[in-house]
Amino acid sequence: MKEKTRNYKIGIFVISALTILILFIIVLGVGNLFQKNLILETYFDESIQGLDIGSIVKFRGVKVGTVKEISFVQDKYKLDPTSDKFFQGRYVIVKMNVKDLFNLTNKEQVEKLVTQMASKGLRVKLTSQGITGTSYLEIDYVNIDSNPALEISWNPNEIYVPSTKSTITKIGATMEEFLKKLDDAEIEKIARHIDDLVVTLDTTLKAANVKDLSLQGVQLFSEVRDTNSELKKIFVNPKMQNLPDKLNESLTLMSTSMNKLNNMLSSNNKDISSAVENLRVVSEDMKEIITNFKKYPSYSFFGEQPKSSELGKK
Repeated sequence: MKEKTRNYKIGIFVISALTILILFIIVLGVGNLFQKNLILETYFDESIQGLDIGSIVKFRGVKVGTVKEISFVQDKYKLDPTSDKFFQGRYVIVKMNVKDLFNLTNKEQVEKLVTQMASKGLRVKLTSQGITGTSYLEIDYVNIDSNPALEISWNPNEIYVPSTKSTITKIGATMEEFLKKLDDAEIEKIARHIDDLVVTLDTTLKAANVKDLSLQGVQLFSEVRDTNSELKKIFVNPKMQNLPDKLNESLTLMSTSMNKLNNMLSSNNKDISSAVENLRVVSEDMKEIITNFKKYPSYSFFGEQPKSSELGKK
């Protein structure tokens, strides 16, 4: 009897646990069950090391989905082996399952909107998560001129979002270009020019008689030092210390004298004006005498000038 009771309790416990687990799964999955998702497709012409199915997909830093499929373009699309575009089959195709961010009614509208966004710089980029070695996909806007879209020669089956090179790939390409330019540079020729420049500079310095120039410079500094010492002696002199006070006293005396002179001129202004008027009258009289002397010189020596009638009788 006790054995049956214990088995009954165990059965109830197992059934309850399974029921709770099922309800928990339903609660967690009901949101995804009714959530509308989109399938996006992109291509990479580089290694996608660290990216796997289930890797995170972010839009401007916010998780919006996961990686659904990874393959090669040549496995999904038929390319003409004779075409010069056949090399595009090496591209890696990545399909992403993301939630619908646009709330549009049909796929054609979404494709049109995504195409417009891509023309504004929307790109998918492979991003590393650090030292873990895993990677995720980042969807964001970038500069169109420095991040052109890959050229494709087929019509994608899903909504297409162009990709751009990862940061590590860009750094590697830049370093490779720098090393190529460094390799193309004529290092040996540049080194020879540097040696010639050093020799020329050495010859020029020797011809400039640096020893004499140095001696003249020492003499110049010595003279400047002596001049500085003399100036210090002059300014330290007690007489020079009192110079500002004496200058101030002199200026005060000069100002007082000017004020006295101004007062004297103001008090005698009438007498000065009368004297100036008398000088003016005397000047006019002298001017008249000189004029008559020039016309009638005899008048100045013999008296009044003769009349015209008397001159006629004679």
